[in-house]
Amino acid sequence: MTGIMIISVGTTIYAVYEDFSHFLDPSYFSPATLLIVVGIFVFVIAFLGCCGALRESTCMVLVFAVSLSIVLVLELAAAIAAYALQDGIKNLLADKINATMHEYPTHNEAKAAIDFLQSKLYCCGYDGFEDWKKQGIEIPTSCLPMGDSNITCTSEYDSFACHPYKPGCIKHLTIIIHRSALYIGTGAVAIALIQLTGIMFACMLGRAIRRQKTERERRRWELRESLVNGYQPLGKSDPFTTFPVVYMSSEPLKNS
Repeated sequence: MTGIMIISVGTTIYAVYEDFSHFLDPSYFSPATLLIVVGIFVFVIAFLGCCGALRESTCMVLVFAVSLSIVLVLELAAAIAAYALQDGIKNLLADKINATMHEYPTHNEAKAAIDFLQSKLYCCGYDGFEDWKKQGIEIPTSCLPMGDSNITCTSEYDSFACHPYKPGCIKHLTIIIHRSALYIGTGAVAIALIQLTGIMFACMLGRAIRRQKTERERRRWELRESLVNGYQPLGKSDPFTTFPVVYMSSEPLKNS
């Protein structure tokens, strides 16, 4: 269950980052990728734990506990990395968005990235639609609520379709990245607490299995000792009963 939760959190955040990958540094993908790898690893060690519990193998149960402890450390590392990467996110996004806006008229990749950003987040420009006018670029249709490519909006906005989104994209994108990092951090810590309980139960189960095996061996040894010590040769105390001897007379039997 924790493996499924870890993978779901990692893939969800990875998908969000992938949508805006043009504006993010590759390092921001590392916490989500780490969670996905950890989730797959949890599946493997959970299988070992189940096999160890069914076979009553102390070694496999302890391997499960140690492996789960390593996973817990990795999850905490992912949470710390997600929180640490939030510090410089606004400056990074500012540089990326401004650079992409300058490339908008000439690069198809930059155009597609900006159009996706503005249409999905209902924003326009960096701080607002005025940023496009400052750069001498016509306001993209992705800034418009209707997104009609036949409408050109340059200076006058008389219709509803020609009213661009007022918020800038830097604000909305920063909120999404901060929220995603928060989900990674809190999700990793919450799952780590659940796994900490699993580690405690695994250690208790390992001790119980070892104690049960020790008790079983002790009873077997006591049974063997009682059988060995309780055996006495029957001839020592009653030789006549144990080793019956038939005494026959040496004289020939006389006919009556």
